[in-house]
Amino acid sequence: MTPHLIIDCGRVLSALLVMADGQFVPCSQEIRQIATRHVSTGVLFDPRISEDPDFAWDEVLEALGKATPRNLFQRARRVGLRRPWDPQAAADTLLQLASPVEVLSSASALADRNAAAALPAVAFALLDALLDAVFAFVADRHIAPRDIDPVVILPAHASSATRLVLQKLFRRRGFRRLTIVRREIAAAMALVEDAPVDCLVLDAADDDLHLHRVTIDDRDGARVFRTASSTTIRALGWSHWSSRIAAALQTAPSAAFERGLLALLTGSPESLSSRVTHGALAIVLDDAWVAARTAEVRAALPEPLDPQRTIFAGEIFALDDVRKAFGAANAVSVPVLDHTVRGVALALRWLSGDGARQLKIARDGTLRVDTGNGEAVELLAPAQLPPIGESCHFTAGFHFTGEAGGTAFLLNLLWGADRAPRGNATVCALPLQLPREGGGALRLAVTLRRSRSGRRLSGAVEARMEGDVAVARAQFAEELEVTR
Repeated sequence: MTPHLIIDCGRVLSALLVMADGQFVPCSQEIRQIATRHVSTGVLFDPRISEDPDFAWDEVLEALGKATPRNLFQRARRVGLRRPWDPQAAADTLLQLASPVEVLSSASALADRNAAAALPAVAFALLDALLDAVFAFVADRHIAPRDIDPVVILPAHASSATRLVLQKLFRRRGFRRLTIVRREIAAAMALVEDAPVDCLVLDAADDDLHLHRVTIDDRDGARVFRTASSTTIRALGWSHWSSRIAAALQTAPSAAFERGLLALLTGSPESLSSRVTHGALAIVLDDAWVAARTAEVRAALPEPLDPQRTIFAGEIFALDDVRKAFGAANAVSVPVLDHTVRGVALALRWLSGDGARQLKIARDGTLRVDTGNGEAVELLAPAQLPPIGESCHFTAGFHFTGEAGGTAFLLNLLWGADRAPRGNATVCALPLQLPREGGGALRLAVTLRRSRSGRRLSGAVEARMEGDVAVARAQFAEELEVTR
């Protein structure tokens, strides 16, 4: 069996090394002389530093340009960047920066030419620095990058720009190839030996709750993982639960409180609020609190959950009381923060048991458009996708309304199966402008081509507002299947 390095790049960095003999070795890094298993990926910014009259951007940027992944955050303190465990990061005046994955996956970043040109390099540097401790952990075990296969776990809405930056990063680090797996598939891989089976993965890693129905089929020794459906529920994610816990502790919700709560759940040696302790939570998160939250969950979910086929992904589910609100009465045998990386590790161990076995990940979904009012409308049905090695062309018309005066907006094209835009990956974003009257018709022309292997779909898009001679164009590519 080839050694594998499995990394979940969520709100918390979780990494697991699978050795050639199948042994699982959790990766850790030293923070304040403490070996820490799970580390926040958050990066904080102190705007007061750059507002100082003596602050010189040229000098700071020159220093950052000479930084290495190992000392980037140390040098970046001169700009005001902080990691959550920095002694000066306890103040609530610090701003939480969006993660590189979130920024690279945003439609506005893709549509801005200047941002699209600069952001990949910035994201590369930040991700390289964030992952440096994991790479060092592997190097300390005298395993060369060329002798190990990395697997990175990303959320369903991660864009192709994110994947490209990660592939470049791992190539620069000396790894031969990189496999990228969506978080819901990674969590469901824990059931690889139970196929055929279907399960529901609850992902609360961001501000919303994502429900993914994942099926695992057994086809002549091959395990085929497929996301049959996805649903995004507003709230019920990290911010919702942290605000409910803050209210129970009679503390005002704040960024500092969220950092303290995350540190408590991960065991990170960060600056904790004296009120965010396991003892305090045991007192306030009582039966009445769980009952109230259970009512909220029941009102929001489309159907009751099956506790036997529900898998939790997201740091907030590390609290038993939050899982109880979703109907999971028993404590899980494996820490929630390890569900995704351990799921992939179990699937790899199963794969190595027989040379004839295969793992296939089919990426269901279709091309969608963000209507701007909270919906992602499907542009074509799955059966209308071009057959292997062939192409298709279609047009679609829409009517847009807005304020008079030629309002500018982004046409965000997505790939996925979720009716909520947030649950899909952005494939491209085209800047358009409404007519001065504030409304008009949009004509969309799309050409799709499927590769001869059937695993890759490439597309070209043209968009034009009625009466406008300007045409917005974009190209994209999406992977439809991963086979190991």
